[in-house]
Amino acid sequence: MLVARRRLIAALTRAALAFSVGLAGGCYSNEYLDGLCANTGVCPDPPPESPVAFRITSLELVDPHTYTFDTVLGVCTDSTATLNGFIAQGIADYDVSNVLVLRPLDPKSAVVKLQYVSALCIAGEPTNCTDRMVAGTHTVDADAFNRDVGACGGTEANSLNQSYDAPPQPAAPCLVSETIPGTPVRLAAQTGMLPLDLNLVEVEIAAAYAVDGEPQKLVQGALRGFMPAATAMLAAGQANGISFVPWNVLAGGAGCQVDAMNTFSDIDNHGLYGQGVWMYFNFTAERVQWATDRPEPMPETGGASETDGTSTTAATTSATGEATAATAGPTVGPTVGTGQ
Repeated sequence: MLVARRRLIAALTRAALAFSVGLAGGCYSNEYLDGLCANTGVCPDPPPESPVAFRITSLELVDPHTYTFDTVLGVCTDSTATLNGFIAQGIADYDVSNVLVLRPLDPKSAVVKLQYVSALCIAGEPTNCTDRMVAGTHTVDADAFNRDVGACGGTEANSLNQSYDAPPQPAAPCLVSETIPGTPVRLAAQTGMLPLDLNLVEVEIAAAYAVDGEPQKLVQGALRGFMPAATAMLAAGQANGISFVPWNVLAGGAGCQVDAMNTFSDIDNHGLYGQGVWMYFNFTAERVQWATDRPEPMPETGGASETDGTSTTAATTSATGEATAATAGPTVGPTVGTGQ
């Protein structure tokens, strides 16, 4: 009995220490905190924040534009609006669900962890999303930096066409990711077709916080990345049953020219990758319920790392400290079209 009692006291002491160290970092699920509160009487108010997910609900290519030769009219047309409409339909149909997960949602933290993932989502009130069963190639982690003055993100010098709408520069309070070496950006995933993924390098994600209302949102979002020419010349997937080769719709690449007498190029030069194109997207995102099997990071306590014993993040907490239940992940059936 004495040995068992000592083990219990030691376990509770370690738990209390882990809690006190991890409180500010928001590393624990509500299930863990409820158990800790019941066993030790340590009941934080408000509790620390768990991972908070935002599903991208609008995504638009703003630079470069795409150009397609219309065989019926016999002319070259700017097809960017058509492409953006195609992307919007995939998002509305939940065929595509790009999600940003913040650990934690705290605009006052200098640095937060950002996960960008092509998730599985099911529409509802609330929408449920998860990274379970998502291929490792379609999830990436990065540090993100919060700013309470000025703006976040930026553009590469000489990479914008002044004839197009400029990408937004999110205003503070906002966050901007570190440069992500590379990640695919999923634009479409039609049933029975190869998903349409743009493989970009040197990716940066920025957005402004709009978390005082309901639903909480990320607005003025800007996602940019570089696509080397060698990548752009490969099929990126399928759209409406047709292979989509980015290079074939880029002015200065193999894309057509609207005015043959006044040609121009959207092709850029990169110091490391050579020719290619900087791609800029606008986006907005709304908060969703999030389920994951990823263990939350635990603070170092001088010994082996510890976990909460659930291996599941079971709750999220709003920026105002009001808990919202997320006790179970969505049941993902075969009708969810992600192409993963």
